[in-house]
Amino acid sequence: MREKKISILCIQETHLTQEHETQIESLYSRRLEVINSRDPFRPGNSAGVAFVLNKEIINTTDTIITEIIPGRALALSIKWHNNECITILNIYAPNNPTKHPEFWDTISTTWLEKDLPRLDFMMGDFNLTEDALDRAPARPDNENASNAMRDLKHKLDIQDTWRSANPTSRLFTFYSNTNSYSRLDRIYTSPQHEQNVHNWESCTTAIPSDHKMVLVRFIPKNAPFIGKGRWTWPLSLMNDKKLFEDISNQGITLQQQMTHQFENRNEVTNPQITWEEFKVNINQLAKRTAKE
Repeated sequence: MREKKISILCIQETHLTQEHETQIESLYSRRLEVINSRDPFRPGNSAGVAFVLNKEIINTTDTIITEIIPGRALALSIKWHNNECITILNIYAPNNPTKHPEFWDTISTTWLEKDLPRLDFMMGDFNLTEDALDRAPARPDNENASNAMRDLKHKLDIQDTWRSANPTSRLFTFYSNTNSYSRLDRIYTSPQHEQNVHNWESCTTAIPSDHKMVLVRFIPKNAPFIGKGRWTWPLSLMNDKKLFEDISNQGITLQQQMTHQFENRNEVTNPQITWEEFKVNINQLAKRTAKE
């Protein structure tokens, strides 16, 4: 999450027990908040969905969690930009296509009964594709299962935005041991966010898995531009004697060069340019030292 700068990570098939959650809390609670929904019958062996919130990027104090189907469907509402609130539905659909109609109908019914907010994103492992193009070899999925999911999409007003932007492309996220490929893992968005999602990506995860991770960057309307920021020295380098010895030697050389340049300055060689080069050099030296 740190490398990809992920704010909210949705995980499926977590298989987390209460003991696992306690261990994660004790190890990572300073940087991460993990919200898990367990399978009520076999929590350590079956299903499970979770949100992982990056506290270094987003404010997690006002989150609202709604468990729709334990271990299978979990909703999160959280403040995103200023006072805007977004709602995300994390899905791990059944493997058995005959269970899909009841699954999607339960989500739809519960959503309306609980009067949950407008859905902004739905993502997860759907164990189902809507388009034959999303399987190789190409084939349609169970019709009843597909129709049930389409009904939910219509009721909650969400769409497969990546597919809409790439109507003929193929992107597979699951590779089976029978040499077949499919796009089971997807991110659906509200149509109102269609112009605000960018940088779609599919990549392998750090933890070995037969699924790829799907990422997208969400930039709300009127959000300020935020650049990469300015690199700062890690505090641990303040105790690196060799680093400061090298910088001191470069500083002595700098003083000698600048003294000479005051009397013999030109557009190419002058104290201002030499000073700027010195700052660049010691920053590069510090970055190399920090990586060692």
